Amino acid sequence: MKRLLLIVAILAGLAAAPAQAAQADQSVRLVLSPGARFPDRQFTIDLPPGTEPYSLEVTENGVPVIPHLAPIGEHRVPLSVAVLLDTSNSMRGEPLSAAVDAAETLIGQKPDRSEAAVFGFAQTPYQIHAWSTDAATFDASLQSITPSSGTSIWNAIGMASQSVGERSGASRALVLLTDGRDTTSGASVTDAVNAARSVHARVFVVGLPGASTDRADIDRLVAETGGKYVQVHSLGELHRVYASLATELSRQYVLTYASQLRGTGHPVTVDVRVAGLTAEVQYTIPPMADAPAPKPSGWWTSTQAREAIAAAVGILVLGMTYLLVRPKRRDPARRLRGYRLGSAPPPQDALLLAAPRRPRSRPRPGARRLWARFAADVDRAELQMAPARMLLLAMGIGTAVAGGAGLAAGRPIAVVAGPVLGAIGAWLYVGRAASAWYAHFDDQLPDALAVLASSLRAGHSLLQAIDNVAQEADDKTDAEWAEVVRQTRLGIPVEDAIDDMTHRIGSRDLHWISLVARVQHQAGGNMAEMFDIVAETVRQRHRLRGQLQALTAQGRMTRWVLTIAPFALGGLLILMSPTYINGFLTSTAGQAMIAGACCLIVVGSVWLKKIVEIEV
Repeated sequence: MKRLLLIVAILAGLAAAPAQAAQADQSVRLVLSPGARFPDRQFTIDLPPGTEPYSLEVTENGVPVIPHLAPIGEHRVPLSVAVLLDTSNSMRGEPLSAAVDAAETLIGQKPDRSEAAVFGFAQTPYQIHAWSTDAATFDASLQSITPSSGTSIWNAIGMASQSVGERSGASRALVLLTDGRDTTSGASVTDAVNAARSVHARVFVVGLPGASTDRADIDRLVAETGGKYVQVHSLGELHRVYASLATELSRQYVLTYASQLRGTGHPVTVDVRVAGLTAEVQYTIPPMADAPAPKPSGWWTSTQAREAIAAAVGILVLGMTYLLVRPKRRDPARRLRGYRLGSAPPPQDALLLAAPRRPRSRPRPGARRLWARFAADVDRAELQMAPARMLLLAMGIGTAVAGGAGLAAGRPIAVVAGPVLGAIGAWLYVGRAASAWYAHFDDQLPDALAVLASSLRAGHSLLQAIDNVAQEADDKTDAEWAEVVRQTRLGIPVEDAIDDMTHRIGSRDLHWISLVARVQHQAGGNMAEMFDIVAETVRQRHRLRGQLQALTAQGRMTRWVLTIAPFALGGLLILMSPTYINGFLTSTAGQAMIAGACCLIVVGSVWLKKIVEIEV
């Protein structure tokens, strides 16, 4: 009966061991990393196998935050691990050989770009191999270990913690192997715990078969640092245990977010929940010291570079200024333009020889013909400047502004963007000025048609009526009407002259004048009454355009808000939470998502433009 009870107890213990191991694996471990500067927070987190990592929820003092989770292998230095080996006399022979083999296993299977160092401890702790990312360099150092008397576990943990605290790994760990209790340390287990916790390092302890360790102190050490204790029952298990530790350390994630809490010295509790499991870490809000600005380096930051760029910008600006203000030769015909005697109309020969202004003879080119459209817009906007001179002036101003801003910011290379920005600014300014002229002509057209109809009703011919319109028109539009009179006096039929004016300006409303003139010439009729009808039609069209502009104002504003808002929010996130947005900028998937979003924004903006722009 006693044997049966003993067998049942043994079987129950064997069944409970895997359950306890599974329960230990089904837990979340969260460790604060010291690398991030507040308000940026960084943690390393261990998740149970099979857990969906991106379903976790993170809160600070109960306030949800926006986390960014990435596998630890994507970090620049994923892991800094210190391997501590007991080299006391009790480890001579096979135990030391098995320990060296296990250490090589851990170092060889660590994540790529991770760094490791090996420490030994006997009477005092010492370094066996310095920090390195190359696993092949450890073999010679590990094979040269010589055991000696004494065991200083706590001193070794203090020394390794100080060394690992100077490393830049996203996760820090100490893996200690021993077969006995501490006998020679001047430090205590409390000192060892505080040293490991001060550098946010987890301590893993592996006990050899028959180890006479102080289990209570070891359990406290691993519990308070987030590590664990593994007791092996044979030396052959060491290889498997260390390989398992390497896998566990490689399976970690880096959790980052920007804290929204403020108040130096206030306690913060970070709570992580995923798949029904929770983990909690506490920290105190540190002072928010301003991060020192990185000092620029390279030739561009030297005094010679700044002086050279400043001189180049100065010469460019002076050259542009000279080109603009230097005396220009003018032929007599151009000098005679614009001279009129009182309000009396000039004689016919004067109209032929010295017209006030010659308008463009060609229509406005399409937007694809960049230079032709720019030149046409400069002429139409009446800027009194050649297109090339206008472009050079804008590029010079842009270069001066960009050069000054670059020198002030310590980035003189920014001057190369000046000409491009200046050219874009000139294109936008000239295009807007030309569009304003066309809009002004359309606004003045109903009044011009009214004057035309009144002159015809008073008994004037069509040419005399157009001449009256040219005299009554303002300075912006009189040249176009005067050009019709000039062409007619040169022998061109008035209908063809009006057609040419319609072609130059491209106004759909002006087409009605050409049509009325041609119909009257071929079929006759009351031209004054016809122009009255046309004038009223144009007025109604303008009134309808104004109503449509008012009714679609909200739609047009919505278009610009929806177009600009994503970029504005992106800039705001860069300022408030750079670690969150950097995940999109540094990963291929994030860059693809940003590119797709930009394409959709452009498509949506064009779509909304087509909806709110109604042709009348």
